[in-house]
Amino acid sequence: MSDRRGTKQTELNYCEANEDWRGRLREELGDVAARHIHLEDGFTLVAAAAETPVGLVAVVWRVLPEPLIGQIEGFIDIIEVAPVFRRRGVAARLVSMAADRARDHGACQLRAWSSADKVEAISMWSALGFGLCPAVQHPRGQEVRGYFVARTL
Repeated sequence: MSDRRGTKQTELNYCEANEDWRGRLREELGDVAARHIHLEDGFTLVAAAAETPVGLVAVVWRVLPEPLIGQIEGFIDIIEVAPVFRRRGVAARLVSMAADRARDHGACQLRAWSSADKVEAISMWSALGFGLCPAVQHPRGQEVRGYFVARTL
């Protein structure tokens, strides 16, 4: 089976990550992806071609501040898809699965951050029904312009 660009479609499997995935994620998607998986304080979902990870979304649970006592959100700490698998719906499927999982866990929203230079990501969040709120972050003292994105569950 081929996609619209004439390249062969690879069947993907989607599953929840465990510690055994960390090494494979590091090999295929890099150190940043491997460092950001969440197992006990959230969850990580993986898209894999056979046993090779080609995408992931990692969500951490966050307790919301007053006056939202007792409410939690799922915060997408990282979403990554290998370049050859981009624009094939992998990220959309991972986000949809993450939203379902967060809703089932009792989260009131799913939220993420994206820097403004990630134009494709900003377009993706909008297409997936997330609201975008311009914001400035200051990691390591440097100003980074971007957007918080959120969708109620």
